[in-house]
Amino acid sequence: MMQNFFHNQYVDIGRRENQLNWVLDIAFDEDESRIRKDNAPENFAVLRQIALNLLNQEKTLKKGVKRKRNKAGWDNDYLEKILAGIFTV
Repeated sequence: MMQNFFHNQYVDIGRRENQLNWVLDIAFDEDESRIRKDNAPENFAVLRQIALNLLNQEKTLKKGVKRKRNKAGWDNDYLEKILAGIFTV
């Protein structure tokens, strides 16, 4: 019984990690990134995950992450609303 529990936990973690990688690739074109030097890939991976978390916290626009990211690039007021999520805990 315990073995089945750990197996299910392991599978669930793998599923969440795959889903996160898929979202990062679709919303941020992570697979196409040409950042390769020194610690830059790890640093930008952290920045992308922070951006993803901030975009997911913002609930006024009922669209996907890629659409929210695009709107934030065009609308400074919306970008400020997303960045305000940093200070709400």
